[in-house]
Amino acid sequence: MYKRTEYQVITDRMKEPRKFIQVVMGARQIGKSTVVKQVLQDLDMP
Repeated sequence: MYKRTEYQVITDRMKEPRKFIQVVMGARQIGKSTVVKQVLQDLDMP
């Protein structure tokens, strides 16, 4: 499956020991939900 450019950035930030709220912002229909679902699936999070 195609990995969006922000995939690695979000993955790295989710793996940090300090847990901050992550906000994904952008224009409509550019794949924000898709990249978040990919990250959560790969990190085995609900």
